[in-house]
Amino acid sequence: MREEKKRKDNQAKIASEENMSNVTAMATAAAYESVANPTTPAPSPVNVPIAASKSNFIANATFTAAVSVGVPLAPRPSPPPTTVTAETKESEPLSIDKDLTRMVEDRIYGYTRSSDGMSIEYATSLLDSSRAVQFREGVRLGKALSINVDRLVHFAKKDMSHGRLEEAQEFYLQAVKMDPTDGRAYLGLSRIAQRRGDLEYAKALLKEGIGRSSGGFVTVRGPPEKKIDNRTKKSEKKDRYDAGPKLGTIPDVGPNPFLLQTLGTLEQKMGNLAAAEELYLQALRSRPSHAAAWVALAQLRTKELRQGAKAGRACYQSAERELQRIGAKPNAFVYTAWASMEYKKGKEDDVKSVRKSRELYRKALEADARCSAAYLQLGVMESECGNFDTAKECFEKVLTFDQRNSRVLQAYAIMESRRPRDEVNSRRVLDLFERALRVNPRDAGVYQAYALYVVELGDIDAARDLLKRGTEVDKRHAPVWQAWGVLETRYNTAKVARDVFQQGIWACAQPGGGQSGGRRCARLWQAWGVLEDQEGDHAAARRCFSRALDADQRNVAAVTAWALMEADLGNFVDARSIFERTLKYFSSQSDDKTAVWRAYEIMEERAGNYRRAQQVFQRSMREDMTSKDEEIVPERTSDVDMVDSSFKEKSKEVEVSRWETEGSDLGAEVWMNNGSIEGKVPAKMMKKLRNGDSKKKEKGR
Repeated sequence: MREEKKRKDNQAKIASEENMSNVTAMATAAAYESVANPTTPAPSPVNVPIAASKSNFIANATFTAAVSVGVPLAPRPSPPPTTVTAETKESEPLSIDKDLTRMVEDRIYGYTRSSDGMSIEYATSLLDSSRAVQFREGVRLGKALSINVDRLVHFAKKDMSHGRLEEAQEFYLQAVKMDPTDGRAYLGLSRIAQRRGDLEYAKALLKEGIGRSSGGFVTVRGPPEKKIDNRTKKSEKKDRYDAGPKLGTIPDVGPNPFLLQTLGTLEQKMGNLAAAEELYLQALRSRPSHAAAWVALAQLRTKELRQGAKAGRACYQSAERELQRIGAKPNAFVYTAWASMEYKKGKEDDVKSVRKSRELYRKALEADARCSAAYLQLGVMESECGNFDTAKECFEKVLTFDQRNSRVLQAYAIMESRRPRDEVNSRRVLDLFERALRVNPRDAGVYQAYALYVVELGDIDAARDLLKRGTEVDKRHAPVWQAWGVLETRYNTAKVARDVFQQGIWACAQPGGGQSGGRRCARLWQAWGVLEDQEGDHAAARRCFSRALDADQRNVAAVTAWALMEADLGNFVDARSIFERTLKYFSSQSDDKTAVWRAYEIMEERAGNYRRAQQVFQRSMREDMTSKDEEIVPERTSDVDMVDSSFKEKSKEVEVSRWETEGSDLGAEVWMNNGSIEGKVPAKMMKKLRNGDSKKKEKGR
């Protein structure tokens, strides 16, 4: 009985626990369904109220106890009938128009589907049609992002610096395909063509780029603010240049000025001086503050066209004025080129020109404290003035931040070799030349200067070997051929010298140069003519001088040598015609034209024609006084631009050699001027001869 009672109590307990678990499960399901669908009431499987929240523990306990013991509860009222309202309509799923949806997606994301709907192409972007990035047959239309072209140009320049021309060309071609309006790719391709010696193809690439590339713009800024760094010492405080506030931009009014200036440089290299000048002026019409074009125009007029210092000074002053007008930072290379021109165009021992050059070099270094060209040319000027310690400081300063500059090492070595004989350290000079060759083993100018110093030491065979190596690394370097020919003229036979001159003319001949070979060969012909004059073959000398003037009508060395040869032979009519014809080619008074006048006057004095000599002198003075009232002002335009230009390397000017001309008391020197060697009569010798002739004239009276 006791066990039976115990068994019944356990069954009742188990049944109450099962009833409680069922009620809890149904309540949990109803609560979850009410949360998932709050608009419809949760169904209740039993006619009991929903349990209270967990926070009301007493109600929950009472409800559980009542269900477990079977106490009857009040019936739950049935829910009201549901009616269809607007809210219930919104909750119902709507039918979707798939075709309309696809069309909207295509318009938003720029998809273009094929007729079967299987293939998709990206056609346009979210922007409007005029600015959208568009594709056609997988190829992007319109301009690419500039960063993509910058990346390709960067890799191309890196390959070019390492001599990998094929890889650089591939990157440039990709840049052209990506953005045909970017001129940098055409500029790089033209440089590759020039390295390969194909100047015509380089010119065609630049013209194509000028036709396709779009013009840029310049940023105009207000007056700059000068700030003083208080962290430095009072004695070291310097004004710092800060760009002023941006006022706006001005677009170019013509084609890409960088391509125009590069094409002008190429035309100048090929001997087309008129075309080069016109291209420089076009670049300046497009951007008047394009510093590279101003520098190139000034050098063309002063060096090639033999115009005076006024022409170059006007160009540099215009460049300075245009940069100031747009609030741009002063350009160091403009001041460097300007200072070099002032020094070279000044008279010998002219303190004023040296002072002006130093002032301009100071401005260049204030604009850019790491300008290698300014330090290099300042050091060369100081060495020529005899300030060797100052020149050494300039060269050492450059080598602290530009250790691989072969031109600085070459100028440094030449400066050390020009010290007084008891102070020259030959071993140091040779070491500097060797360092320059290690830095740039393909620099023919270093081989030439190195050979000239070795000649001074007396080792002719070593000098000949250096000049031969220079012609091998750069076959188109005329000064090396010239120096080699002069060397053979002095220390070997005329036959060997003629062979060297002929090989040099063949190697340096320019396209379209005709029988003379172009301007690059002019001084080679002149030196060859001097050789034939020394050998007594005057007919051959005339042919050489004629070819020299055909290549360069303003070649003062060829004019002087030819006229003096004819005067020595007694052909004064021919000599006078040579001088008169040459004077017509100089449009304004310049140093070269003055040299022609002086040679003309000395020729007449030597011949005893003092009346004619006086007439020549009066003509020269009259023209000089007239030219002082004339100003050569380049064409001005109203547009502005700021440019980061690169100044051309300083013209390598070193003394090559000296020889005595048979049958004449004049000593001729061969100089390398602007990358070419020319013979000219020393000013001291001309002054000495003139004084001697004047004394003879007084004695005759």
